[in-house]
Amino acid sequence: MSTSKVRQLAEFSVPAAAVGVAAGLVAGGLAAFVGQPAGWAIITGLGLAAPLVLLGAGYAVLLALGKVPAGVFAPAAVYWVIGFPLALLVHEVVTQWTVTGTPGLPAEPWKFLAFRALLSMGFAIGFLWMHEQIGRHWWPRIVDHNIYARRCVEQYIELASSMQARKAAVVRGRKKRVA
Repeated sequence: MSTSKVRQLAEFSVPAAAVGVAAGLVAGGLAAFVGQPAGWAIITGLGLAAPLVLLGAGYAVLLALGKVPAGVFAPAAVYWVIGFPLALLVHEVVTQWTVTGTPGLPAEPWKFLAFRALLSMGFAIGFLWMHEQIGRHWWPRIVDHNIYARRCVEQYIELASSMQARKAAVVRGRKKRVA
């Protein structure tokens, strides 16, 4: 893959990475709010943000390459049922390393991962929503020189057109029944 395509993928992935940064800021802010020392709060935020930024960018690359469709929840849910627990596992290891001075796995790591997999559906919903909200402002700005943004915007336009056509068909069907 050429460096220009890698650059375009990185540029396209900015909204997904921003979601990871936001999650890290929330985690760090909550740690500070509950009274953790500033250094611990920063490490907590970075320990969560870093894996979520990388995983979010990974999802964006799959979207850019057409491996997952734009605006569809099921692929995001499958991606994050694996990715979210792994990100939280990294966060747990980093946090334990910061607090105790030794990295380590949580007690009963399979239960830890299974519970986080259950929570991943909520994260997937939030990720997809934030990704699309940030993306709808970002991708049109880069669509002229970024082929991945162009493809994604075209997918959303097609999705919106089909939803509008479906809605019009429903309205026509209701008018026929009333008449």
